[in-house]
Amino acid sequence: MNTVVDTALWLLGGALLSVIIARTYDFVFFRKFDLQEAILDGNLSASIFFGLMALGVSLIVFAVLMSPSASNVIEDVVLTILWSFGTTFIATIVFYICDRILLPKVKLEEEIKRGNVAAGVFSGLIYLLVSIIAVSIILT
Repeated sequence: MNTVVDTALWLLGGALLSVIIARTYDFVFFRKFDLQEAILDGNLSASIFFGLMALGVSLIVFAVLMSPSASNVIEDVVLTILWSFGTTFIATIVFYICDRILLPKVKLEEEIKRGNVAAGVFSGLIYLLVSIIAVSIILT
């Protein structure tokens, strides 16, 4: 029974953490559009972008839980939160590097706001890529 409760709590906690991080980054960094308004307007690009970001966070939660270094629940929770926010912060830096240097003619945030699906997929994959690299670091 304890395993079922633990599993349910990690499912709830991981999902909640993903939502909190996506909303935090929506509020703090991505100022050109509001996620909630974009989804209400049917902006597929914004949905894909933030969905991939949330998927990246869930991969971090998975990696911390599978990591042999975590020894207790409190340590698991702290590591999950730190890795999730840290990885997402690094991914945001990479996003802005791509936006300003790699693709100077394309303003990714503005394109996502306009509904450009290619910009949403590309931007979301940046977050997923950084998360996958972090997963490999956590699991080694």
